[in-house]
Amino acid sequence: MRLSSKGFLVDPDGRLLLLDSTDPADPGTCWWELPGGGVEDGESEVDALVREVLEETGLTVRPEAVGPLLWTQESTFTWLGVRRHVRCHGRVVRVDDLAVAAPALTPEEHGTILGQRWWPPQELAVADERFFPRHVPSLLPRLLAGDRVDEPFDTWS
Repeated sequence: MRLSSKGFLVDPDGRLLLLDSTDPADPGTCWWELPGGGVEDGESEVDALVREVLEETGLTVRPEAVGPLLWTQESTFTWLGVRRHVRCHGRVVRVDDLAVAAPALTPEEHGTILGQRWWPPQELAVADERFFPRHVPSLLPRLLAGDRVDEPFDTWS
């Protein structure tokens, strides 16, 4: 099982940043997901989140902008033809500076992130889209209120 640090990145207008993602091994299957990813050996969860956000979005996040651990979920999913088992830890990140550099995707990530979008809360709440985690629209208001949410195990396919 791998630990993944995920960010609920929220801009001053309350919009949530999500990545338009796909699995090159399963063309045509797309979803919106939180920025973030695997915590490397010797790396803190906050440092991993800061690194992953920069790699995936081009946004520079200051470690002090990363909030406390508010969301956890263990899940399995298939990516690049391999069944993965991950424990996700999520934190709210307040983003004030929306200036971005070019994303610096790892070789494994090329072709998996199609774009990104800042979702207004009212659009997110009624979106008929696929999300990872699947409850992103209902999680966001709870996390912004400071609630701790530990979701049950999810087999995501």
